[in-house]
Amino acid sequence: METRRTDKRDATSGELDDVLSHAARHFDGEVLRATGWWWLYLLLGLASVVLGVAALASRISAVGTLVAVLSVFLIYTGLLEIGFAATIRRDTWLGVLAGVASVAAGVVALAWPGITLLVLAVFVGASLIGWGIYRIYLSFTDPLLKPRAVTLVEGIAVTALGVLALAWPNISILVLAVLVGVFFVVFGIFSFVGSLQMLDLHHALKKGEDDVYGDTKGNIDVSEIHHAA
Repeated sequence: METRRTDKRDATSGELDDVLSHAARHFDGEVLRATGWWWLYLLLGLASVVLGVAALASRISAVGTLVAVLSVFLIYTGLLEIGFAATIRRDTWLGVLAGVASVAAGVVALAWPGITLLVLAVFVGASLIGWGIYRIYLSFTDPLLKPRAVTLVEGIAVTALGVLALAWPNISILVLAVLVGVFFVVFGIFSFVGSLQMLDLHHALKKGEDDVYGDTKGNIDVSEIHHAA
């Protein structure tokens, strides 16, 4: 009787190991494919920094020019976020929603006839706060964003810029342009850093895969992923 119980426990343990092994292989493959998009995140960071420096250096003084710059950025980042949501983000629906909202905000700003400085300030503030809160959320939920503190600081900084845009008394176009430019630079730097973290994780996963399975297509254990991250 005792032997049968032992055999049953061994069989159950074996089935559980098979299930966990399958889940680990699936998770490994998903992470490896996701981190392979690090270069897209890198391009986003570089483009954002260039746009931010250009906005700060040009001393934008026309509402229409600032609207155009901000709208292009919102549309661009929105489209990329949709792409990230489909390949990287754990909460795909939320990433798609954030991307669509960003694209919609950019289109609305471009299409708004004779937008005033006050409306633009509210628009900028709301957009920055939205992005900031989203980044803060990702810092706690996205397993690929390591170290989490970097994304968290980015989210807090962007949110603070949005609050400044809304709270600044009698804000001028120059001040608003500076806030937008600083946002571009901050967002770009953190995106650049994040892309390098993704690249390091991707290389660690590939190395672990090769060490365990050689040149054949395989996956490493979940514990190694956490160690590499």
